[in-house]
Amino acid sequence: MNSRNPFTPRMEIGSSSKQPEDIGGINTSSSSLHLPHKPKFTFSELLLQEKMNSRNTFTPRMEIGSSSRSVDAKIGSSRSIIAEIGSDRSNISMDFAASLNQPRLEQTITDPDTKDTYLLNLKIGSFSNGNCPVYRAVFSKYTYEAGRTLPYDHVTLKIINMNLRENEFNLIRSQSDTRIALFENTHIIRCKKTFITANLLCVCLPYMSEGSLRYILSTHPEKKLPERLIPVVLKEVLIGLQDELHVFYRPMPHNSLNAGDIFVNIHYYTKALSIKLAFETSVYDSEPPYCNGEEASSFLNPKSISIWGAAPEVFESENEDNRGAKSDIWLLGITALELVYGNLPVKNRTDFDYIINTLRVKKKFPKSLKKMMIKRDKKLKKVMDFAKRKKRVFSREFEEMVLACLRENPDERPTAKELLKTPFFSDIERFKQFVLNTNN
Repeated sequence: MNSRNPFTPRMEIGSSSKQPEDIGGINTSSSSLHLPHKPKFTFSELLLQEKMNSRNTFTPRMEIGSSSRSVDAKIGSSRSIIAEIGSDRSNISMDFAASLNQPRLEQTITDPDTKDTYLLNLKIGSFSNGNCPVYRAVFSKYTYEAGRTLPYDHVTLKIINMNLRENEFNLIRSQSDTRIALFENTHIIRCKKTFITANLLCVCLPYMSEGSLRYILSTHPEKKLPERLIPVVLKEVLIGLQDELHVFYRPMPHNSLNAGDIFVNIHYYTKALSIKLAFETSVYDSEPPYCNGEEASSFLNPKSISIWGAAPEVFESENEDNRGAKSDIWLLGITALELVYGNLPVKNRTDFDYIINTLRVKKKFPKSLKKMMIKRDKKLKKVMDFAKRKKRVFSREFEEMVLACLRENPDERPTAKELLKTPFFSDIERFKQFVLNTNN
C-alpha cells in the first residue's frame, strides 16, 4: 500500500481554501489557484475539431506539451516515417505507431491551454480492456505571477491515443459533455479537466490514494469485506446515486455499478477518509488481472459483473429503456454479495441465477457460495446445508436489504432514498482501519 501513497498533496484541485495553505512558501489560498475556465476557442478545442474533421488515421505528432508548431518532435515521427508504416491498420503497424506516441513514467505532459504540467510518476490502472493507461501524476500549476509552474497536488490522469483508440476518444468526449462533469459533489468522482496534446486526449481526475474497493480487497487475505463495514461503503454509494444520478428531473443510471467503481482516498495530512463512486468518464480499473487469485480465473471476470450479473430486465436486452435507477439498485445488491463473499463463483448466467434464486427461497445466506455450488453440482449430502442452520451467518438486516435489491420486478425494488432510511449503517473509522491494515 505504501506504493500508492501520495507525495504530500495539499488540496484537491478546486477544493476549499480551508485546506493547508502553504506549499513551498507559496500561498495557495487564493482563488486564482483553481483550474481556470477554458477560453471560448482553446488550442485543445481547435485540435479536437481538426481531429474530428480529418479522416487520416495517422497525423504528424508533437512532443507532449509542445505548441502546435512543434510537429515531428521527440514523441511521434515525421510524415516520411508514418508513410513507411502504411495505412492498412495492420497489427504490426498499429503496435509500432502506438509505441511512437505512448506516454511513459517520469514524463511530463503539458496542457497547451494553461501551461500546467503533469509529471507521470506511477501507473495505477487502465481502461478499455487495458488498452489505455491511467497514471498518478504530480500536478504543477502555472502561475503568471511567478512565470513558472509550482507543485500543487497529485491527480489521476487517463490518457487516450486518439489515433489508435478512436472509439474510446469519442466515448470520453461524449461523456465529458454531460452534466456530471459540471458540478462538485463529495460522493461522485468528477472530471476536473480534459485537454489534447500530441494526439493524446488527457482526462484529469481527483487522485484516489487507495484505489478501488476491489483492489483493496485483493490486498487482504480473506479477499472480502466484513459485514459490519459494508454499510459504510454502501451508504456513500447510495448518497451519490440519490443526490446526483437518480434525481427526479433528469435521472442518469450508472449502469456499471460494482466494487471496482467504488474508490477510496485517505488525505495525506488530515487522514480523513472519503469514498466516492466513479461514473462514466472517471471509471477505470485499478486492480491487476485476476487480482483475486488463480482460482478466480476459472470463473466469470468480476470486472464484467455489471454485464453478466445485470438485472433481469437488462441482461441481453438491446432496449436501452430497460436501464434505469432500479437496475442500479439490482447492481447494488450484487455489489453487496461481492463484498461479503469476495467473489461470485459462477461460470455462466445459469450459475448466477441459481445463486440468486436459492438466496430468495432460503432467505438465509450461506457462509460460502462455493460450497453451495458444490452441493448443487456433486449432490454431496455432507456439504453445509444452510437451510437447516439455526444461527444466521449474516445479520437479518443485511440479508433483507440485499434481497430487496434483488427482487425480480424492478418496480418492487426500493429506491436509493428508501434504502438510506434503513438503520443499516456503521462507523466509518472502522472501515479506515480495515483499509490501512492489510492483515485483516
